[in-house]
Amino acid sequence: MKRLMLVILLLLVTMPAFGAAPLRIYVGEFNAVGVAAKDDTKVVLQSLLASRLSDGSLLAVSAVAEADLVVSGTYIAIGKQYNIDAVAKTVAGQTVVRTFVQGEGGQDALFAATAKLAEKLSAELQKQQAAGAIPRAAQVPVALPVRTVNNDIVRATVPAANGDLQHVTQGDVIRPQAFYRGAPNKGDVKRLDGMFNLLAMGGTDSGGKRLLFIAQDRAVQLIREGDNRPISGFGLGVNDKILSIDYVDPAGAGNPDLYVTVVRGDEVASQVWGLKNNKLIKLADNIPYFFRAIALAGGQLKLYAQEQGRKADRYYGDVYEVVREGTRIVRKTKITMPRYGNVYSFNQFKHPSGELLTVVYHEENYLVVYDKEQKELWRSNDAFGGSELFYKVEDDAMVNPTTDKYRWFFMNQRILVTKQQEVLVGKNDGFFVIGNARMYKKGAVYSLYWNGAALEEVWRTKDTQNYMPDFAFDEAKSELLLLQLTQREDVLMRTKGASALQIKKVE
Repeated sequence: MKRLMLVILLLLVTMPAFGAAPLRIYVGEFNAVGVAAKDDTKVVLQSLLASRLSDGSLLAVSAVAEADLVVSGTYIAIGKQYNIDAVAKTVAGQTVVRTFVQGEGGQDALFAATAKLAEKLSAELQKQQAAGAIPRAAQVPVALPVRTVNNDIVRATVPAANGDLQHVTQGDVIRPQAFYRGAPNKGDVKRLDGMFNLLAMGGTDSGGKRLLFIAQDRAVQLIREGDNRPISGFGLGVNDKILSIDYVDPAGAGNPDLYVTVVRGDEVASQVWGLKNNKLIKLADNIPYFFRAIALAGGQLKLYAQEQGRKADRYYGDVYEVVREGTRIVRKTKITMPRYGNVYSFNQFKHPSGELLTVVYHEENYLVVYDKEQKELWRSNDAFGGSELFYKVEDDAMVNPTTDKYRWFFMNQRILVTKQQEVLVGKNDGFFVIGNARMYKKGAVYSLYWNGAALEEVWRTKDTQNYMPDFAFDEAKSELLLLQLTQREDVLMRTKGASALQIKKVE
């Protein structure tokens, strides 16, 4: 009995040590020096370190007010060398621990480096905690968020018929508007088996239902709106990859075809397919052009093409309006590209004065507007676009700086312009976007209007809860078609992933 009482007494004495609350850590924003994607690198470091510092003795919290300690630091990259310094301070500003990690591999080694840094920080902090050198902050109750109305669009301003911006009742204050009406069981959201990257509208069937082309890396399907069963389709070889699909009638003869941009190894080998009696028939193959259908300044949808370049200059020369004559592609009107412009990164819109302006994606996904003399007029502060679709070509020049013998090229979201001269762009935000590793987690479509000095937001959809690889706008019906990736392919190939097509009414 005495022995049992002794055991109970020992448990009572040691229980506070085992049941002690973990040390609360807030990981602040890191500085990044010598890296291309600074903003993304900062977010990645913050997220990775927070997740790796959460163990039995440490808990990463989401606000400084909840924390005992605040961790910040600097990531420096010089060539392939990297160094990450980190310092942990009390909320009052007293330094508790300072440490660092360094090595080779640049951004490719960031995951391992962050784990090593977290391990060193955790060990040092536990020593300081055991020595009683870390004061604990008082718990601050956190207010629960207030739920707002679940609308699908935020509308700021609308362009009037005369081209001027007409403000809503609250002036420049953004207010939610009713936007999406309907329910999934009415066909507004449809699940698709497989990870689809691309979407193109293909006209309507005899019953008025939209026909849609959707594409994976090496396959294309034709489906009917509201039905996920393919009507027709085709697959490509293991060395092929589809970069874009566009359904257009470049000759204006009432006979549109599907233009499929394909890269085969290091070469562009595009294809043309015709739709006859709901069957896809190949009309041309191995065409050395990148294709894109664009309605410049909200006008007629036409086909544009650009030649293939070499190595870093992947898009060569000017963009041309083109038509097909049999298996030949005939160039017509030339469009000289401004800086950063290529067949996949531009569109045009009209200034209220009638002047034609060009908008392009910067290589870091900022929007840039040029005048007719190709002088830069404006550049956005936020990045738009964003795509996980890429292709790569072998380039020995990449071996020394990156240890990767391939040069990677990422595609981008479409830039659409409506008849009202609104510029529609997608915007994907990423869980991490660093180097050649990209994984986006949510997307939205923004409508922007040129106010004479800048592109100003008119409306935007609420964020999807999934990566949005492509979208289309049916201006006649005023409906947005959003392609979303809802389930990623399992690394063990146990599932092929899933996508969804959502249709939203713009009102």
